[in-house]
Amino acid sequence: MVCDCVIEDSLTKKKSLIGIFTHLQTVTFPFQHQQLGLYFCMTDAEGTYHFDIDLVYVNTDQLVCRASLPNIVVGDRLQIADVGINIPALLFPAPGRYEFRLRMNGSVLAQKDFNVIQLPAPPDVEPQPHSS
Repeated sequence: MVCDCVIEDSLTKKKSLIGIFTHLQTVTFPFQHQQLGLYFCMTDAEGTYHFDIDLVYVNTDQLVCRASLPNIVVGDRLQIADVGINIPALLFPAPGRYEFRLRMNGSVLAQKDFNVIQLPAPPDVEPQPHSS
């Protein structure tokens, strides 16, 4: 899932996803979004896994950024491993469709797409004269 922020409770390890979205909106490009949160859950796995997350601008298949996560160790196949990360300051070059691709040991495991939409510029507002 893609959201504005993932918060993990320090005692229970429960994760809260804040601001889940399917699209972002802006007037100008390039557009810098202050922070994005990603959450994924893994089951039926055992061992140590290396994950990378790619952000791809789908319209041109351009790699916007790549992040490597610390290795995740899963004790047994019945264990549920859930991961929440926050990525600071992503820069989106243009409007269109973007996709996060989760890679495990080099192979794409999951994908999540969303749109970045360009809004029309607000009309110039002229100050109104005050009457006395």
